[in-house]
Amino acid sequence: MAEMLQVLSPHTAEDWTVPAGPLEWTCWQTAAHIGHDLLAYAGQLAAQPADAYLPFDLNVRPTASPAEVLQAITACGGLLSSALAAASPTLRAWHWGQCDPERFAAMGVAETLLSP
Repeated sequence: MAEMLQVLSPHTAEDWTVPAGPLEWTCWQTAAHIGHDLLAYAGQLAAQPADAYLPFDLNVRPTASPAEVLQAITACGGLLSSALAAASPTLRAWHWGQCDPERFAAMGVAETLLSP
């Protein structure tokens, strides 16, 4: 999270309605998606569903500024971090199959650092 914030925070005054690199999504949509996935992973770890994602989504207000979107991502990353810290290594939860906490941690890192 710290690395992502260090890279993106200096750019919060810029236009985040432009495409994010080669994606069709805007920078804002891509950032909101990162928060969504981090929250979803935390929820999966907490509830431990065996065969599906939980029926909830992160709704970042369309009026949120880039700085506010980064705050939302930070909150969702904190929730994932807390869920990982509390998870037993033997815990399994669904993400297109059964995943252990290490895999959820790796997916969170990938979402945070590899999104364009």
